[in-house]
Amino acid sequence: MKRVISAFFFACICFGISSAQSYEWLPGGAYDESIPTPKEFFGYEIGDYLTDNLQMVSYIHELEKKSPRVKVFQYGETVERRKLWILAVSSAENISRLENIRRTIKSLTDPRQTSPAEARSIANSEVPIAWMNFANDGGETAAFEAGLQLAYQLTAGRDALTQKILKNSVVIINPAFNPDSHQAFVAWMKNSTIRGGTADPSANEHYVEWFASSDGNHYKIDINRDGFALTQTESREGSRMLQHWNPQVWIDNHGEPNEYYMAPFTAPVNENYPKSIEKWAEVIGRNSAKYFDRYGWTYTKDENYDLFFPGYWDSYPAFNGAVAATYETNGGGYKGFRWEKPDGSIVTFREAIHKHFIADMATLEALVDNRQGILLDFYRFFKTGMDEVATEEFKSYIIHEDDDPERAMDLVETLLAHGIEVYRSESAVSTARAQTYFDRVSKSRRFAAGSYVIPLRQPKKRLIKTLFEPDPQMEASFMKVVEERRKRDAKLGTDSEKEGPGFYDITAWALPLHYDVETSFSETEIPVSRMTKIEGRRERSAGTIAKGTYGYVFSTKHNSGMKLAGKLLQRGYRVALTLSPTTVRGRKLDKGTYLVRTKRNPESLYDTIRDLARRYGTEVYPLNTAWGDGGISMGSNYITDLKKPRIMVATKQPTRAVTFGSVYSVLDQRFDLDFSAVRTNMINRVDLNRYNVIVLPDGSPSGYESALGKRGIRRLRNWIEEGGTLVALKGGAAFTTRENVNFTDVKIVSTQKESEAPIERIPGSLFKGVVNNDHYLALGHREEMAIQFRGDYHMSLSKKGANVVTYKPDGHIMGHVWDSTVESIGGKLFMADVPVGRGHVILFADDPTFRAYWNGLDRLFIGSIVLSTGF
Repeated sequence: MKRVISAFFFACICFGISSAQSYEWLPGGAYDESIPTPKEFFGYEIGDYLTDNLQMVSYIHELEKKSPRVKVFQYGETVERRKLWILAVSSAENISRLENIRRTIKSLTDPRQTSPAEARSIANSEVPIAWMNFANDGGETAAFEAGLQLAYQLTAGRDALTQKILKNSVVIINPAFNPDSHQAFVAWMKNSTIRGGTADPSANEHYVEWFASSDGNHYKIDINRDGFALTQTESREGSRMLQHWNPQVWIDNHGEPNEYYMAPFTAPVNENYPKSIEKWAEVIGRNSAKYFDRYGWTYTKDENYDLFFPGYWDSYPAFNGAVAATYETNGGGYKGFRWEKPDGSIVTFREAIHKHFIADMATLEALVDNRQGILLDFYRFFKTGMDEVATEEFKSYIIHEDDDPERAMDLVETLLAHGIEVYRSESAVSTARAQTYFDRVSKSRRFAAGSYVIPLRQPKKRLIKTLFEPDPQMEASFMKVVEERRKRDAKLGTDSEKEGPGFYDITAWALPLHYDVETSFSETEIPVSRMTKIEGRRERSAGTIAKGTYGYVFSTKHNSGMKLAGKLLQRGYRVALTLSPTTVRGRKLDKGTYLVRTKRNPESLYDTIRDLARRYGTEVYPLNTAWGDGGISMGSNYITDLKKPRIMVATKQPTRAVTFGSVYSVLDQRFDLDFSAVRTNMINRVDLNRYNVIVLPDGSPSGYESALGKRGIRRLRNWIEEGGTLVALKGGAAFTTRENVNFTDVKIVSTQKESEAPIERIPGSLFKGVVNNDHYLALGHREEMAIQFRGDYHMSLSKKGANVVTYKPDGHIMGHVWDSTVESIGGKLFMADVPVGRGHVILFADDPTFRAYWNGLDRLFIGSIVLSTGF
């Protein structure tokens, strides 16, 4: 007999409502019968089928139409043109004064305007706001469906618990934080699932196709790692809404571990959070557990999912004051409609949805039962953060980028998107004691007029410190556990399954380093009262470009210059690059200046370069002579002609969707470059002469060898020798070193220098890179820059090619390292340009496009595509 369970039946069991009010997915006595149930609207019960994005959109608008409890808002649009929606659900009275509630809650975020007495009054009189987030990882389908069930419950429910929640809170429901990902997965799953679902874990429906496997957005970027970087539309719009509504509780619903995961979170917990976050997470977790215990469900807590890295969509809202947690249900997603557990029991899609529903309802109950305390601690999050500045080592951050004001403005724009206050100095600024990421010795420093100052004493203090701090630390208790796990693993043989150290993600980040922007941290507060507060992006105006009778020049120092050069080349215009400095009629042209000659290009050149320069913000200068004063003239042999980049990017296996997506994002979103995505296993069949650049994203080295086969490897080598450029990132670079490939003399280094013991894996830390800025790929770069290392192998230097960027000995900047890491990585390769025949193999030992975070590495990566065609 089929077991039919509904949200109300769960409420009967778990929330103490009389089971006499029976329910079979139809509205009963405790529901407003004018509100359509999901079954009435969709034609199926939640959990019986997968719901499309547009079906969800229609349903939430129907709820708004039918009930005064619901207000629907559109807050953005994705790359694939799907609208981003939220619902505010509360009592009709609260909805009628929704804007007043929102403004009152927002006042708690600025202790400069709201006194402690006023905050206490608000906590005693106002209702809190909760944000329930679904379909962040779009393939985790139980979360999406749970959001619909929760929306129905809060809209139609007449039971005591629902009424209490509605009266005493405003609930924001985001049913699809990442709708592009959700729709791609649902379309695949509907086409791949045997009717009714197959519990056998080996069944085809449990092996998700590559394109739907990333849980990423259109660009396959993992939105649940993008909170601090805000590289994607979904993240930026989500951050804007987070700061608009300022929720006190934020729950991010996910899936599919072995058992249900609920609050509280595990260690490491970022030290910039106040203890109140952990206290309330414990209260919420205990309330959820109470109901799970009544139902006999198995769950886990404080394991695996930490609150350290600020990119998650629980940790990032928590840095904005919310009591935040990730909930992971154990069904749906790749587990489909039915999944056989190791003990032979079956978890169903509906059961997984119900668990999310119950945990979310229990969370809302905990919020309203503790609303005064949670609201007060929300205020104190900002108040105590500002008070702590007096005892912090660093009190102001100064962005003083001279080489590339454009990239500095890119960073400032991201800070503004976070709601961080940034000021611009109109005169020089001095501080008695300051440090930088590359010089940790305190000394007096002077910063030129036009520098940006970020005072730590502002409401976003905790977030600012997290985004800028030079060495985030993990609590000693967690590191003790790491060492204990490490010792246990050391007792096991090479083929034994090991625990691993317990890190969940990267352990180092700093936005100024990601942008390669010079930044200092002052040990004294720099007054900003007479500075200009930045309210929006200050574009560097390209101005009106006069016609150049000889041509036009622009710098390779700036990302916009690289972007303009690439687009001109792809449109068929001829672009050259200077390899020696000169001066033309008083204008200094550095080595690495782009030159576009008028006579060698179509008459449309002026209009095109003017329009593109305006669009990209590129400073372009006209030349009316080829004569160089005190340097080369424009006909010199120290000028090389670039070729139109005809780009192939390998896709599908053995790349991962997220690593291909990072390349895609950088090429398309940041540099507007056209390319062909070609399946890796097609490289041994396609006409390679259509391309002069092939990019291998990070992926399995052995997988690349298998996908290409001997024929593909041989064809690829011949193509390189005949003049092609192969750009290989991390695993793609490691592929080129394999025994049956050996495109270059670079080798994998997998053992430590002295002991010959294996190199221990680290999850992601930052190091100083030494830059050969005489090389054409690094023109315009400083001599040092920050680079990342993740993994358990290094790459040797090339003796045949140019080692463009190497890891500096003793160059660790931040993040977890083992005792042996710094010694073993010093002097190893990060980037090399190795000539092979008439072509190039350009290797990156780590991925410069990693999660699209590294704007400061863009010119190295894009240069390997755009510039290499001229050498």
